[in-house]
Amino acid sequence: MRFLPLIGLSVLFWACNDKDIEPVDTSPADPGGDDTYVPPTDADGDGYAEEDDCDDNDAAIHPGQPENCDGVDENCNGVIDEGFGDSDSDGIADCIDSEDCDGVDNDGDGSIDEDFADNDGDGIADCLGTEECNGKDDDGDGSIDEGFDADGDGYTTCNGDCDDSDYNINPGASEVAGDIVDNDCDKLIDEGNWGEGDLLITEVMVNPDNVADPAGEWIELYNNTNQTLILNGLVIGSDSDGESHQLTSTDLITVEGGAFIVIGNNDDDVSNGNVSVALEYADVTMSNENDDVYIKADGVTLDQVQWDDGVTMPDVAGATIQLDPDYFDATLNDLSIAWCQGKYEWSEGSDLGTPNEANYTCLPKAVASYDSSSSLYTCDDLILDGTGSNSGLGLALDYEWELAGAPSSSEKTTADIAQTTDVQPLFEPDVPGNYTFCLTVDDSYEVSTADCVTITITERPYNTDPVADAGPDQSYSEAATCWPVSYGAYYTCSDCGDHEFTLDGTGSSDSDGDWVAYSWAITDNASYASIVDEETDAPTVTVTGVPTTYGSSNSVTVEVTLTVTDCMGAEDSDTVDLAYTCKGS
Repeated sequence: MRFLPLIGLSVLFWACNDKDIEPVDTSPADPGGDDTYVPPTDADGDGYAEEDDCDDNDAAIHPGQPENCDGVDENCNGVIDEGFGDSDSDGIADCIDSEDCDGVDNDGDGSIDEDFADNDGDGIADCLGTEECNGKDDDGDGSIDEGFDADGDGYTTCNGDCDDSDYNINPGASEVAGDIVDNDCDKLIDEGNWGEGDLLITEVMVNPDNVADPAGEWIELYNNTNQTLILNGLVIGSDSDGESHQLTSTDLITVEGGAFIVIGNNDDDVSNGNVSVALEYADVTMSNENDDVYIKADGVTLDQVQWDDGVTMPDVAGATIQLDPDYFDATLNDLSIAWCQGKYEWSEGSDLGTPNEANYTCLPKAVASYDSSSSLYTCDDLILDGTGSNSGLGLALDYEWELAGAPSSSEKTTADIAQTTDVQPLFEPDVPGNYTFCLTVDDSYEVSTADCVTITITERPYNTDPVADAGPDQSYSEAATCWPVSYGAYYTCSDCGDHEFTLDGTGSSDSDGDWVAYSWAITDNASYASIVDEETDAPTVTVTGVPTTYGSSNSVTVEVTLTVTDCMGAEDSDTVDLAYTCKGS
């Protein structure tokens, strides 16, 4: 009786110390005893009793079983899928975890939120994305740039709204003239009325000498209108090399009508050669050889200038190319003769040019006109006037006038201009009609092109006849040499020699102040005389010596008639007697 209890105690001791690996005893109880022990059950037959098996209905689950990554505690230690990675530390192994839109690699595959849409392609799933002003649906809610249209005009700062505080200012708005606002956000202000030639390029510093390229490059612009122009948004560029730059500024840049303004590659007057630059541009440089520069506004080419390395345009290092003021026109300034090099320093020690100042004329300029005091009648003094001419450099001028055209009945030529080299010479037109006078000037460096003026002369409505004055009568006597023949029976005498009389018609006059034409003629004893220069006021008349006899005097009186005709055709005559006495002795 004592043996059996000892055996029972041994069994109980073993079970208490290692019940996890205790095999289940399935032998029947001693039928002869009164023991109440009930052996443990093992429903799934995996060798572990129900009390030790965390799932006695599944033989694959029991203590000591290797853990699988399946969300089940196969080894019954109270931990699921231990030994497997859990990248997001949510207690679910990566191998069975699913990706959430949370910016974490939930399933441990190295990608984050890979199963969720990324409409803007920024690498952040829409469900996590924060909307940015970029024209994309960053948060995937079907709306773009929501929250960034402050004024509610349908445009945001990222799609061109230049003032998101004003509903009326956006890329879809219309420009309002004269309000000095960029209503349509194209960087131009009050555009819409730009035309070719409104703004002209009048001077270009292509090749500075005192400072380096391109720091010293600049362009002078001229407002060729009578209105104030706004330059914000103006485009400067070059067709030759494809460069362009749109001028922008937080300040309003304006130029008054008829005024100049300089834009440049460098607005620092210390390093740009002491030039006052109102607006700086970038990305445009000018070649010293062949190149061009244009200015555009609102798609309109306002002006463009080309140069050609000195072939037809000036090309001097340290001097600008500048436009003659007479050619301030978008078409005329295409002519190479309209351009010349700068000649004076704009400040002490600077290069040569006139930035922000009026240009001087390239060639001396002739201006042909007439004095307004002239009556413009036939036979009156016409006063030609070249005082409007200038050298552009302030130099003295030499003048040369020419009669380039006259009525067909006129007898006038250039020689009839009194002093063709005077600045205000006189001319007396002889018949009605159009007279054309041309003037050139020379400043010792260049000769101007001719400037011509056509003046219409009309018939003078009044006239007073001229008065002829042939001068006083004249006389001359000469002794002939006689010698006796036959011892004084008679004498033979030589003829007296020829004698020249100088006539004087300067006493003739015309109360109208007209010029008069002289015409002298021998009207008596013409066989004894001849006349030279009969159409002058002082001709010479030669009276031939007359024969004589010893002891007597023979006389011949030659009559000469002067006829004067004034410019209007009126005449008057006067005579003078020239007496020649030959004495024989």
